[in-house]
Amino acid sequence: MHKNLSTTCLSLLLAWAASTAHAEMAVGGFSFAPNPGHPIRFFSANAQGGDAPIGLIDGPDTQLETPSFGIYEPQEQVIYVSDFFGQALRVYPAFTRGNVAPIRVLNPPLLSQTRASAPIPAHGELAVIAGNCCIDIYPLQASGSGAIRLRGIAWGGGSSGSATELDNPQALHYLPATDELVVVDGNRVLFHARTAGWYDAPTRRITGAFVQGASGLAHDPVAHRLFVLTQEPYDGSQSVLHGRIAVFDESASGEATPLYTIEGSNSELDRPPGEYFYGIGFDPYLRRLMVSSSGSSNNPALNRLVVFDATASGNATPLQQLAGSNVSAYTVGTPFGVPPERIFADGFDP
Repeated sequence: MHKNLSTTCLSLLLAWAASTAHAEMAVGGFSFAPNPGHPIRFFSANAQGGDAPIGLIDGPDTQLETPSFGIYEPQEQVIYVSDFFGQALRVYPAFTRGNVAPIRVLNPPLLSQTRASAPIPAHGELAVIAGNCCIDIYPLQASGSGAIRLRGIAWGGGSSGSATELDNPQALHYLPATDELVVVDGNRVLFHARTAGWYDAPTRRITGAFVQGASGLAHDPVAHRLFVLTQEPYDGSQSVLHGRIAVFDESASGEATPLYTIEGSNSELDRPPGEYFYGIGFDPYLRRLMVSSSGSSNNPALNRLVVFDATASGNATPLQQLAGSNVSAYTVGTPFGVPPERIFADGFDP
C-alpha cells in the first residue's frame, strides 16, 4: 500500500486496532546512581494494578539511561526515545524486545537534555526539544554527534530572551493541519510554525485558568484535539491536589475555554501532596489517553499509570490503573502507545 494512507484506510486501521486486546502501552522513566539505566516497559491493553509488563527493551546494548519520552512512528515502524540524562535521541525497532541496540542515535552536543521529539515524515524532518530551552529541526534520518540541524527556534526566557517565548518547553507535538509545532511551557501552550526562524514569535498561544499548572500535553491527530494535563500547586494546606485534563480543539487560541474536561473523584486525577503528574500520552490505535505520575520521594510504590478512553469526559472512571514498581522501579516517564506488530499484516502498511 502507498505510504500516504487515505482517510478510509486510516479509519479501517484505527477500527481494527481498537478491536484487538493486545495493543501495547509503553513507558520508560528515570533511574539514579548507582543504577543509571532504565528499561522501556510494554503493558497489554488489559493490564491492571500490579500486572507485570509483557515485554521490555532492556540491557546494555540498548544504551538507555533515562527514557523519559517516546513516540511510535508508523512509516518506519520504529519508536523515537528521548533519553534525558543520556542526552540523546535513540531510535529502536518498534516490535523487537530485549537487549536490542538502537537503529540510530542522534546526540549532537547542542541536543543536550532532550524531553520530547516529533517525527514529521511528510517533510523528512524531526523536531526535538533541545537543552530544555529550544526546538531544533533535524533531517528525519539524522544520527551521530556530528549531525547538523536544519534550523531551530531559540530560547525566549529571561530578561534577554527572544520573541519566541520558549522558556522550559515540554511535550512537543506536530500539527499537520496547521503545519505548526506545539509545546506546553509553564502555564501556557505555545504554537510555532514548523518553518519558524531562530527568533520568530509564536503563531498563537493558549492561556488562562484551564492551562495553569500544566505538566503535560497530548494530541489526537484524528479528532484534532489537544489534551492539557494540569495539577494545582501545593500551598501547604491541601490534603488533595486537584488534577484535570482540559480538552481543546487544536485550533484554540487565547484564554480559551476547553471543549470539556476530565476531572472529579472517579477520575483518579486528584492526588495527595507529594504525588505529581509526569506526563500524558495518546494512543491513536486504541484511542486512549494515558497519564503517568510519581512521588516526589522517588518511592516506586507511588508510581501510577491511569488510562481513559479518548471520548471520556467529566467525572470519568479510568479504563486501566497500574501502580507500583512494575510501572517503574524508580520514577516513571511519559507513556505512549505502540500497536501490535500484526496490525500491519494483510495489506496494512502505513
